[in-house]
Amino acid sequence: MSPTGEQTGNVLIVGAGPTGLLLAGDLAAAGIGCTVLERREAETSNLTRAFAVHARTLEMLDARGVADDLVAAGERVGAVRLLGATSLDLSRLPGRFPFLLVTPQYETERVLRERALAAGAEIVYGAEAVGLRQDAAGVDVDVRASGGAAGTHRASYVVGTDGVRSTVRRELGLPFPGHAAVRSVMLADVRLRDAPGDVLTAASTGDAFVFLAPFGDGWYRVIAWNRRHQAPDSEPVDMDELREVTRRALGTDHGMHDPRWTSRFHSDERQVPKYRVGRVFLAGDAAHVHSPAGGQGMNTGIQDAANLGWKLAAELSGWAPSWLLDSYHEERHPVGRLVLRGSGAILRGALAEPPWLRKARTAGVWAATHVRPVARRLAGAVSGIDIAYPAPRGSHRLTGRRAPDVPLAGGPGRLYGLLGDGLFVLVVAANDPAVTYLAAKRWAGRVHCALAGRATRTTALVRPDGYIAWATDETAPDRRAAAIRDALSQWCGRPSTRDVHEPHPVESVPGDDRTPKERGTQP
Repeated sequence: MSPTGEQTGNVLIVGAGPTGLLLAGDLAAAGIGCTVLERREAETSNLTRAFAVHARTLEMLDARGVADDLVAAGERVGAVRLLGATSLDLSRLPGRFPFLLVTPQYETERVLRERALAAGAEIVYGAEAVGLRQDAAGVDVDVRASGGAAGTHRASYVVGTDGVRSTVRRELGLPFPGHAAVRSVMLADVRLRDAPGDVLTAASTGDAFVFLAPFGDGWYRVIAWNRRHQAPDSEPVDMDELREVTRRALGTDHGMHDPRWTSRFHSDERQVPKYRVGRVFLAGDAAHVHSPAGGQGMNTGIQDAANLGWKLAAELSGWAPSWLLDSYHEERHPVGRLVLRGSGAILRGALAEPPWLRKARTAGVWAATHVRPVARRLAGAVSGIDIAYPAPRGSHRLTGRRAPDVPLAGGPGRLYGLLGDGLFVLVVAANDPAVTYLAAKRWAGRVHCALAGRATRTTALVRPDGYIAWATDETAPDRRAAAIRDALSQWCGRPSTRDVHEPHPVESVPGDDRTPKERGTQP
């Protein structure tokens, strides 16, 4: 698709970073036409901002079939150092990924881009969004190509995933309140004569902070801060200063040499007040930006996209409940605020200047990471495993929480093997052909139905983003079937108009190969 002609599509995504690429792949996998506009010319770059891929993000990538590829390209870290000698144990996290994956952002973008293209999404490089207007029927986005040609794209919905300086956010006229958390941060990609002993290396003295992370190809990213020299972003990074700050923080500069790229920046803490304005949405750094402490920025953006994609697909497929699109802001804005506060607290602890304050904060973190229940909650918060969405009063205890990757009888053998195509998964506790009929026929194309692979009383409706929409422990077949019907109507829209009494064969349920007549089923 040319970036300069008048175009019409279902969804236009501005920005081809990890957030935009996951969203594009989700929409395309659900059969929704989408185009991604990216102002950069190249598909790949050796420049990267994020290195950390947390456990919950890996679960979401696993549902989309790309986690194992990414894990193979990175290094696993079972414990993350927070302050001083204290570290956070991630090895006890539930699920397949009880670790932090260290891999350059361009590797994450690679697997997401390949998936999006394979699913049918279109990515246009060298296309910069410069203006935006919306009406009741759609959104027009003015686009300037790298060669200077201009044109307009029109879409039913637009999602701005175009970073902290988002054009989409600016065109919506939204404020981006917050402040600079830390100024004059130095970045450099360097070679090291002496490799650090740990995959991730970080230390702070109050007036110096240094973080080292490997690219995996002999290059290392250095992030450093020097309280003694607070320079503007425009001032070049001096390698002598970078070495000196690294020695102050780590005791050695590891033989740092041959920088291929350097930069200086300031880190903001900001959040937009609205994630949705009409037919336009914001996600990732366009909606929220945090301190890099904890490595949660890219992860939060990817999870924004996972939350929004299936909701847009449902709306464009014609079955979304009226409240569904608004729930994107209602669910994700509090998460962004929580991450902003948590990462800011970690950063301020690392950069605390008075020795007594550093010791006090280090002691507090040590206590938190050594008291098991507290450490578990802290690991769950940083990794994203414990993120949950609000549930109505009186709901089942699991409603709104992350769905564990439970075993299933038949099919892919586990829950996350059924997620990723934009469909709900109804995990039934008992083999009930009538319930299977509801999911497979009355809500066809919206729900997978699967039998739990181990004994349980709980039947759960799992959202496409891996959170539990509804659950029940009801065992009486009639009452359970009625409750399931109500839940499907609430979350998956009205059932098909096909006459419910029209006889149809019931889809095979693992372990039950009887015919509908033998089952005594009355569809």
